[in-house]
Amino acid sequence: MEFIYPPTCLLCQADISDGAHQHPAFCTGCLNKLTTVTVDACLRCGAPIGPFTVATDHCILCKREGFAFDEVIRLGLYREETRVACLRAKNPSGALLGRTLANCLIDAQQIRLSQQTFDAIVPVPEHWLKRLVRSQYAAETMARQIATRLKVRLATDILAKARWTPKQAKSSPVQRRQQQQDAFRVVKSSLHGQSILLVDDILTTGATADAAAKALKRAGAKRVVVAVVAVSPPRV
Repeated sequence: MEFIYPPTCLLCQADISDGAHQHPAFCTGCLNKLTTVTVDACLRCGAPIGPFTVATDHCILCKREGFAFDEVIRLGLYREETRVACLRAKNPSGALLGRTLANCLIDAQQIRLSQQTFDAIVPVPEHWLKRLVRSQYAAETMARQIATRLKVRLATDILAKARWTPKQAKSSPVQRRQQQQDAFRVVKSSLHGQSILLVDDILTTGATADAAAKALKRAGAKRVVVAVVAVSPPRV
């Protein structure tokens, strides 16, 4: 099969001939760009912080937000190769890319993920009408791969999108918060004392993750940690 269809990088289309690394969907150059962490991150919201900033609880960007989630674990920033990868993972043919990005996230943040115990891994859901026209969506594909790697239960039946919301890309931060308010509901009546890993592909303003985390905590979740491929700063 590789003789007929030589493997190529899903980002730059370069031939992948060496097979030397563990993520064969990317060439070595693109993989290094995706996984090299060049800046420190706030543990609460994932935003980049300066080398002399101590942000074990809140950074200057998220201090005023009052997010319902407790922590963000992310791979990188939403720019350059990471941005292209996230956008392509949203396509109907983006399942392989989504799984590979999830693997990169786990490998880069293995220590932080191993230090916590999760009761369930929950993807940020889409509204059921959108699911009718999409064969796959990135958050669930990534969550499934993360659940497999971490050996934690994947729970796609816990959280549901209660109402249709417009695309976030063209909305201002204020509009995003308004659109996502009460947009999620918990299908199961109680998550008392549970720790949830909430998975999405991109965190921009934090409005979607915040709304989802609020719904989970109203149902009794004790802790909600958000795992994303990319964070898009600044969030103002």
